[in-house]
Amino acid sequence: MAASSVSQRVEDNLRTLAQTKRIRVTEFFQDFDKLRSGFITEPQFFRCLWQTLGVQLNPNEEVALREKYDLYRSGRVNYKRFCQEIDGTFNPGDLTQRPAPQQPLEFLGTIRSVRPLSTDSETRLVEVLKHMMKFYQYHGVNLKTCFEDFDRHHIGVITESQFYRSFPGPPDVSEADMNLLVTKYRDPERPGVVNYLNLHKDIMSLQQMQMQETQLPPMPRVSSIDFVPLTITADPTLNQIFDRIRVAVYKSGIRTIEFFKDHDKLRSGMITENQFVCGLALAVGKEAQLSRPEIQKVVEFYRQPDGRIKYKEFCDIMENAFNIPDLDKKPTQEAVRPPKGALSRGLKELSAEEDQRVEMVLRELSDNVRRRRLMMYPYFKDYDRGIAYTRVVTKTQFGRILHFLSLNVAPEDLKLLCRKFEDPGSGDVNYPAFVQAVDQEFVGHTLETVNLQDEERTNQPVPDPVVQDSEVSYEDLMARIRHHVLTNRLRVKEYFEDYDPLQSNCISKSQFRRGLGLLGLSKLGAHDLIDGQFKLLCDMYENPAKTDQVYWTRFMDDVESVFTEPNLEKSPTYKVPPSEMFQVPKPGSISWESASDDHKSLYEETMERLRQRAGQRRLLAKPVFQDFDRHTNHHVTRSQFRQCLTMLELHTTEAEVAALEARFCNDVGFNYQAFLDELQPPVPPQLMYVERLKTLRLTNQNRKLPELNPAEDLEEVLLKLKTKVFKARLRVLDFLKDYDKLRSGRMLKTSFRRALDLAGFELKESEVSLLEDKYESRRDPDYIDYLAFSDELESIFTVKDLEKAPLQETVQFQPPVEWELNVLPADSEAKFQACMAKIAEKVRKHRMQLFPLFEDYDRVHNGAVSRFQFRRVLTELELGSMVSQEEFQLLWQKFDIKIGGKDDVNYIAFCDFIYKLAGFEPRKP
Repeated sequence: MAASSVSQRVEDNLRTLAQTKRIRVTEFFQDFDKLRSGFITEPQFFRCLWQTLGVQLNPNEEVALREKYDLYRSGRVNYKRFCQEIDGTFNPGDLTQRPAPQQPLEFLGTIRSVRPLSTDSETRLVEVLKHMMKFYQYHGVNLKTCFEDFDRHHIGVITESQFYRSFPGPPDVSEADMNLLVTKYRDPERPGVVNYLNLHKDIMSLQQMQMQETQLPPMPRVSSIDFVPLTITADPTLNQIFDRIRVAVYKSGIRTIEFFKDHDKLRSGMITENQFVCGLALAVGKEAQLSRPEIQKVVEFYRQPDGRIKYKEFCDIMENAFNIPDLDKKPTQEAVRPPKGALSRGLKELSAEEDQRVEMVLRELSDNVRRRRLMMYPYFKDYDRGIAYTRVVTKTQFGRILHFLSLNVAPEDLKLLCRKFEDPGSGDVNYPAFVQAVDQEFVGHTLETVNLQDEERTNQPVPDPVVQDSEVSYEDLMARIRHHVLTNRLRVKEYFEDYDPLQSNCISKSQFRRGLGLLGLSKLGAHDLIDGQFKLLCDMYENPAKTDQVYWTRFMDDVESVFTEPNLEKSPTYKVPPSEMFQVPKPGSISWESASDDHKSLYEETMERLRQRAGQRRLLAKPVFQDFDRHTNHHVTRSQFRQCLTMLELHTTEAEVAALEARFCNDVGFNYQAFLDELQPPVPPQLMYVERLKTLRLTNQNRKLPELNPAEDLEEVLLKLKTKVFKARLRVLDFLKDYDKLRSGRMLKTSFRRALDLAGFELKESEVSLLEDKYESRRDPDYIDYLAFSDELESIFTVKDLEKAPLQETVQFQPPVEWELNVLPADSEAKFQACMAKIAEKVRKHRMQLFPLFEDYDRVHNGAVSRFQFRRVLTELELGSMVSQEEFQLLWQKFDIKIGGKDDVNYIAFCDFIYKLAGFEPRKP
């Protein structure tokens, strides 16, 4: 008893946590149960509880759960039974108790507040709850629906402000009582949140207690009727009115009670006569074509002694005309079905002369439709674009469609057709009935109204061919299976290995058939895999030791031979057959080689004539066939093929159509893709991308632009690299050593070039060539001694092996000033000096300060401005008019520095140069 009480307490806690977190515990245990046996090990069970619910059980609780759910004492826990206890609201097998007491206390995972109140507060709370219960019961208020609009996540809690705002009453509840309610039902874990579901449940519990104390029987519900009699009264006229209302309600899906309940605020089921008349006319007055006297008859039938109308009973009878309420609780009762034709749209009655004229017009239209092979229904359906599927078009649209189809009808005859096929509810034309009257191929009615004995009817079901067991061929069956596996690229092993956990290579016959169904082999072609074919497979792969089992691995090897042969590494000289040889035509296709010469000649003549006509008219035939191919399997039915030929105006005789069908038809249908390939052979696409690549390779082959100012001095190249390394603080070895996996100190020249590009040195071809010649490996001319190159560049920071020469003095590398490396030709240098002298003279006379204006443009304080900014500063200083364009070019070239790959001007050097010529002290103009 102690263990059972402990397990029950643990289950209650886990159930509350699961409902609070809104999770399904079963989904987390199934990851450990690959075979869905319902059992997992004990460590997996308790680990899943800890990871899912965050519950760490003590040893006593683990022992209690282990004793309850370890049924066979094998160390494996039955988690399915545990999940049923946690997720299930009641035990369906326990018929001794009612389901309601077995439900958990918490609703939707909410946690009840455990905050205690004083005795007076609890007494006052009960009085308030009873007062609220009477108010809600009298006014028909559901407390939960008042708050659930604010509960976006449906977890049963809302904020306190939302609780005050949406509180439905009663109005005489004081502020102190509201504070008492909030205090009682405040969520203990989240401040400022009220658990309204607990309040709702307490009120519902008070209602149940009140019903039990008073012993009042439940109020009878009018809607709980077993069936609705077809004959309500002895008056046949009133019965006809009720039948029309029932049919209109059923066909239009009208909820009649919605038109009356707004007048019944107290939900008493009674309204006034005027309210009932207005609601009935608005609900089904037009659909049922009710007149004022007919509505008055219905009113008189449901009138009560006090003059009011009992609308609830009327609504229940009308809405449950052809079904039984709560039918799941009455499985032995039979629902009343509407009489045949009661729900159809009948045709309007005309005079004898008018009916005779309409019949004559329909006969002429039918002959025209049959001769031209018109498919009329889609043209009418394109105009039926309203809300839902109305199956009617307006009279104007009806006349327009007939004119579009070249079915010319006189105006008087058109009016007769519109009157004959007029819909009584909307006044429009019932086009399915009209199409069925003129098109023998169209069937707009169900099979119940069709004479099944009529052999000439167009909607005969196609029976599946009966295949005898003696006609089953193993070779043909395996060819079909291999073709299915090849075209869908299936791995057969994945569909059978789960049934063989012991790797015995055998499974039962039922499991084998189930695996074939999962593999998609339960349906080969257009017909199911029959028992004879399955029996043949079982006989071929049967286990001699156990006749109820099948060797599925042998079946897998035979089928997957379409991809490759097993143990191919043991036969290296074996030539694997191509996969194309395993493709077979669809079932039902005839062998064209065995066709007669007359048949072939007729087919060739027909195709040649159709090719010429299609070429002359520039037909685009494929979209016409694709409109009928809903499953995108490149097949249509034979009748659809004939309709497509008519729409494309490819006229053929019956013999020619039969020849085409014999060539391209199979069990699936007519293969229009193969027909179109013969009719309009597709032009193979040109692979322009491959041709373009070849052209680009030929264009770029041996095409190199001549290099301007090729480098000739190695020392200048090394100085450039050292300056770059010093400024950017690069470790060149990190870019080079990745290409030397064996750490031999050598790397390929191509890898050396790639590493220099990754380091961002931006060297020219001539500069790279000088480096390759300098550091070329003596052992192999295709390699570079990159360690020597790296040591040379690293020497700017320190001397290698300095720890072995402690007395050696090191000299810090100082990179040259970049603008000082800019050397101008002799004539340009003279012009540059003259320009600088002019500028310095004016600066000396006016004692100008150059730095402030330049610094305004130097936002990052790197001592450089762009060329445009440099010229603008000189213009603002009234120095730009003294400098010509050529002199500006010389100034830019002299003080040019590279920053971010862009040519800028070093204005600090320019200002120092001017101040020096003007005789100013440094930085003191």
